[in-house]
Amino acid sequence: MKRIYIVAMLYLVIAVSVASVAGAGAPIGVDTAKGKAQGFLDAPDATVQYQKTERLNLGEYHVFGTGEGQVYVNARTGVVERATFDSARKDSHNIRLDRAAAEAAARAYAEKKYRGFAEKNMRLTRSNLVAHGDAGSEYSCIWREEIEDVLTPNTVVVNVNPGTGEIMSYLGIQREIKSPLEPKLSRDEALKIAAGQFPGIRVTDATADLSVEYTRPDTQTLTWVITMRGEPADHVLQGGLVVIDAQTGEVLMVSPYL
Repeated sequence: MKRIYIVAMLYLVIAVSVASVAGAGAPIGVDTAKGKAQGFLDAPDATVQYQKTERLNLGEYHVFGTGEGQVYVNARTGVVERATFDSARKDSHNIRLDRAAAEAAARAYAEKKYRGFAEKNMRLTRSNLVAHGDAGSEYSCIWREEIEDVLTPNTVVVNVNPGTGEIMSYLGIQREIKSPLEPKLSRDEALKIAAGQFPGIRVTDATADLSVEYTRPDTQTLTWVITMRGEPADHVLQGGLVVIDAQTGEVLMVSPYL
């Protein structure tokens, strides 16, 4: 049940989000962005080469190659919001770290790289080992800021090599929260709507979380994110995930179990 919730949250936050950067000031130049990338790496002598300027779902970025990965610098704010370290993937087939050690390493990196991490109410929503077959494995730790029991788009993802403890990748998104945090739709009403998406379901378990998502370009929406499990029918698991507008009751997404 927890796994589908995490997958959906990553989809909503990373794949669908189109965050507003208007009003953040004029775009920064490539040279300024290069300095930001160099500073993020904590290596003044590191080779940083400009690759491209790219418009992604989360904004416009100046992208730099480091020889061992990439760094994405927000072209409006100058904040490094994504970094990958290919060299850190070596020896990831051997599991030497336990989850607690990997989580501690990820948290230390998040506190260092994500502004205000220690002061914000960051909820750990995922901390587990993810296997990629021949490509090795990684511990993936995901935090989301929580305000008044509502999850926000402010997200930190740190992936750790289970063999060496090195940081394999980082994602840090921070945006101003503009959506109201008080729902008009109650939890029970949302659960009833969710159950209606699975005709005939006999619900055995359900979770419902309030979460601010970018459901349309440049638009934050307070949503109910519901995972629902029902009694199996013909040995097939029933239920899935439903995302509902917490103000209007509109069903925004349905992802049934397959």
